[in-house]
Amino acid sequence: MTLSARYSELGLAADLSEEVEAVWTSVSDRAGSYRVLPDGRCDIIVRFNAGQKPITDMTVVITGPITRFYDVAIEPGMGFVGVRIRPGCFEKVLGFEPAEMANSNLIGPDALAACPALKSLRMPAQDQAELVARVTDFVRWRVAESHFRPTPLGRSVISAFHASGGRLRISDVAGMHGVSERTVHRLVIKATGLAPKAFAAVLQFHRALRLLRDHRLSAADAALEAGFSDQAHMSRVIRRMGGFSPARLPDVTLVSLRD
Repeated sequence: MTLSARYSELGLAADLSEEVEAVWTSVSDRAGSYRVLPDGRCDIIVRFNAGQKPITDMTVVITGPITRFYDVAIEPGMGFVGVRIRPGCFEKVLGFEPAEMANSNLIGPDALAACPALKSLRMPAQDQAELVARVTDFVRWRVAESHFRPTPLGRSVISAFHASGGRLRISDVAGMHGVSERTVHRLVIKATGLAPKAFAAVLQFHRALRLLRDHRLSAADAALEAGFSDQAHMSRVIRRMGGFSPARLPDVTLVSLRD
């Protein structure tokens, strides 16, 4: 597995901060593969040929919430512009629930069939900057037109899982909000497309990677801080979700996950 793309998160328009977690770009500098890690999010992506001017060769991709890694084959000059949708806002932007895309992606014609409005993203563009503006404007337009609104309770439940780094049990979250576990289950699936246990596991996985890579904790200390039962438990989860050992972290992209 080789990281062969330069990933960058861009400044975010203030009026979209409730719906969008990040607008990002990536351009590959050589042939190889790009490892996508589970993050409990859905993205709208325009894949393009960065060597074209104007850009006419584009494919729209919608990525669903995943629970384990997958690798994307990339070629030199392959570019991506994406917008990462906050949990609870996918339906607001695209019109259907993220559970319909759990552990799957919609590519090209399949993405356009699911949301015909995405066809507007495939119009010729002068450069990458125009694609960034177009994707951002698309989300802004869809949000303005949508009648769907995430509930305050749903947002609070998702925030509780985030604040604990996935360490809270469903019963704890239900007790905090004075609702049943069944209600928490329903709200998390509607917001993320994943069951609460799976969503919490994804958050815990990311927290462990941050502790290992950014804070440079030992594997034993990272496992304890991230809330795993022991180091072996953390290692199993990281191998299953990321496809690598915590003792030898590869150069993978860790996206920003915001509450």
